Amino acid sequence: MSKKKEPWFFGPGEAEFYTALQGRRVAVVLENGQIFEETLIGADAYHIVLKRRDGVTMLISKHAILYVLTKEDIGG
Repeated sequence: MSKKKEPWFFGPGEAEFYTALQGRRVAVVLENGQIFEETLIGADAYHIVLKRRDGVTMLISKHAILYVLTKEDIGG
């Protein structure tokens, strides 16, 4: 039995979006204007996990995120 998408829905859902970016470098722009350009290592229903260049792991609440850009989106 296949899942039927709503007629207004297009593109990937949130889970597919973050899964496709796993292991890739992304720019995460927060509501407060902070920008993190780090590697996305995971996501769950409420958070994303980024790994900084120095090896520190960051847990960011999704409600704080304004948008996420890929390396291609930011011209790198």
